[in-house]
Amino acid sequence: MILSSFEATDVRCLVDLSVAPHPTLNLITGNNGTGKSSILEAIQCLATGHTFRTRRPRELMAHNAPSLRLTAKFYDERSEREYRVGCERLRDGSVNFRLNFEDIKSQAEIARLMPVKVLSPESHQLVQDGPEERRRFLDWGLFHVKPRFMPVWGQYKRSLSQRNQLLRESALDKDIDTWNSPLLAAGLELHQARTEFTALLNSALQRRWGLLNEVFHVELSYRPGWDVNHSLETALTKNLTYHRRMKTTTDGPHRAELTIKVDDKPAKQVLSRGQQKTLVYVLHLSQLDVLKEAGIASPMVLCDDLSSELDENHTNYLVDQLHTLQSQLFVTGVDLSILTGRPCKEFHMQGGIVKNGL
Repeated sequence: MILSSFEATDVRCLVDLSVAPHPTLNLITGNNGTGKSSILEAIQCLATGHTFRTRRPRELMAHNAPSLRLTAKFYDERSEREYRVGCERLRDGSVNFRLNFEDIKSQAEIARLMPVKVLSPESHQLVQDGPEERRRFLDWGLFHVKPRFMPVWGQYKRSLSQRNQLLRESALDKDIDTWNSPLLAAGLELHQARTEFTALLNSALQRRWGLLNEVFHVELSYRPGWDVNHSLETALTKNLTYHRRMKTTTDGPHRAELTIKVDDKPAKQVLSRGQQKTLVYVLHLSQLDVLKEAGIASPMVLCDDLSSELDENHTNYLVDQLHTLQSQLFVTGVDLSILTGRPCKEFHMQGGIVKNGL
């Protein structure tokens, strides 16, 4: 998928941005606070409804602006079709989406057509933080590979919410059990999809990790979120008393974990910060490999402050690998001279204003 034009109005310091990106590499430079990262946030917000800095889109609005507006034109090389998308988010929380000049109801319609992968200085949290961050990473890939993922995940969340509400209300066992069946059906399908995707992701990781000639072994595995010695159905019944005491369901895919081990030890315990960064970027590349093998359009990749996170060799390696995946790349940084020898377009930021060709 290639973004050919993009416009953003009243997004942070970007009052009236309009750019025509290069199909492969876009370098966004400028001093700190000039709006480099805001461009990446604006692109991600259009595609997903949130950004790598905030999950509250209203926080992106320029001070005193009543709304923010985002529009884009992109080309899907698989279908050879051009799309136009746009959204307007108002300060009262309401939002309007458009696809090819028609109103649509769901952000997911844009997200599926316009996949975006983000690499930022916070990306190491994939190793350092708790299970939620890794579940989100896993589910991003499943959303694009498995069309049924969103409806199944939605059914699971609704069933879980209803069951938890009844637990908080100390409802009768028979009323709580009413929600076990839909929770179980969606939960097992979700578990199966995650298990299969983890296996594909681990295979792709082994191939990529082997190319780096690292001295340690990395392995991914998936833990389901309940005692593996019992079925989920048994866990929901057997642990009901504990669920009542905690007033929440403590067994299920919402408690699952994607584990990352290095020589059979948790990666965050044995890897340095620099090694964690390298591992995380290879994990993201491996996920893009899985999408490519599934015939999914190559996502745009947004790299925030890339050169400060990786040394020159690793930066060039990452860009080279993204080129082989045919991903359109947007990179921000104060100095990106190590990448200027490639075919690209450069955008220099000054006070929220973009200047081309500098």
